[in-house]
Amino acid sequence: MIWSDDAPEPLFTGPLTSIRDDWSATSGGTLTFSGVCDNTALAARLAFPDPARAPDTGNGRYSVDYWTAAGPAGDIINRLVAANAGPAALPGRRVLGLDPGLTTGLGDATKVSLRFDTLLSATQTLATTAGLAVRITQPDPTTPRLALQIGTTRDLRGAVRFSTDLGNLGSYSYQLTAPRTTRAVVAAQGQGKDRFFWQWAAPDAEAEWARVGETFVDQRDTAIPGRLDDSDEQFRSLRTSATNALQQGGAQAELSLAPVDTEQCQYGRDYRTGDTVTVTTTAGTDLVHPVREVHLTDTADASSVQATVGTEAATQTPALYTQVRRLWQAVHALNTRY
Repeated sequence: MIWSDDAPEPLFTGPLTSIRDDWSATSGGTLTFSGVCDNTALAARLAFPDPARAPDTGNGRYSVDYWTAAGPAGDIINRLVAANAGPAALPGRRVLGLDPGLTTGLGDATKVSLRFDTLLSATQTLATTAGLAVRITQPDPTTPRLALQIGTTRDLRGAVRFSTDLGNLGSYSYQLTAPRTTRAVVAAQGQGKDRFFWQWAAPDAEAEWARVGETFVDQRDTAIPGRLDDSDEQFRSLRTSATNALQQGGAQAELSLAPVDTEQCQYGRDYRTGDTVTVTTTAGTDLVHPVREVHLTDTADASSVQATVGTEAATQTPALYTQVRRLWQAVHALNTRY
């Protein structure tokens, strides 16, 4: 648990994942504790088609194809977590102390169909689409209670600014990456020449980067739409899949910065992960993006915050892990449909 004197609640709570002891004759000893935030509990649970039945009971078959829900995105997240990890989950699946809280009606209305997705990936997708921020934290260090917090992301581009002139920017690195995907061909049900295909494109990205990248999206679990417009539910489902593919493979902007806490602007008190902030480069260009990741380091000498700001796929995760994660998501999406 990491606290800041000026923050109303912990900056970070979560379990230890490693303890490392280093020693040398020249520099002495260093003991390093590493951990992750309590959102790791969501990564350790799957969305069962029927959360009330364990896979090793009954006849080995579920009576439903998917866990489905409709309503405000925040309420779906609450119900999903409660059913698979909270008090409503099977006893052996409950996360100790997890309190999903009450539904609040936050987020746009949407629908989901899930089968063995991790709760973390499912909640991240729902939250990003609806402009919400989701985290699990331990608000009181004297109790084991873990609170699921669902809130709206804040647009603080005017209130939270980082620049060398303001004295709150130690360093930054900004990178733009060309899109891999500018056209998504989505396939619905059907076989051979009778299979339904439709394409969505990002013409602005193609014009800006002077390149075309095509990708195939397999949506064989979606019926052939009766109308080719958004009045048809199946067509909307195909379009959503195409939009996700274009976002994941689209142009990316990644800004890694080392903020300097000042009396006027401090992490945890004035901004958090998910908030949109402004970074002014030395050339005077304003970069406006959400805070995607924050790495906190605390040593005997000093504490530091390393923030990653950028588009949805921006991350400081090593490139190899990012590629493996992308491949896993694609294979998982196919494997869980049948």
